[in-house]
Amino acid sequence: MQEQRIKLDLNSLENTLDQLRNGIDDFKNYSTTFRSSTQDRLAGFNSDFVSKVDALLNSMNDDVNEDLINQMEMIYQEGKTIFDIMKKLDEEVAEAIGGNS
Repeated sequence: MQEQRIKLDLNSLENTLDQLRNGIDDFKNYSTTFRSSTQDRLAGFNSDFVSKVDALLNSMNDDVNEDLINQMEMIYQEGKTIFDIMKKLDEEVAEAIGGNS
């Protein structure tokens, strides 16, 4: 029977966490900065259309985006915690056997 081993690719895991962090930051910008900057640009116009667009942008400012961002942040934080523990254990094992991590 063949021995089974767990191989950790910490660099790949760290890159994935970085991509998630960047995705969260991008999503935050689209959900907040986009709305506020668009509303600021429309502020000088007076028309029924602009007021409806402004109302639409206001309605986009709801708790759904905040809930999603909070969930994504929680997933990131838990992933980061797991990564940090795995990295520390990998370094400890490598040191114990006198090799590289």
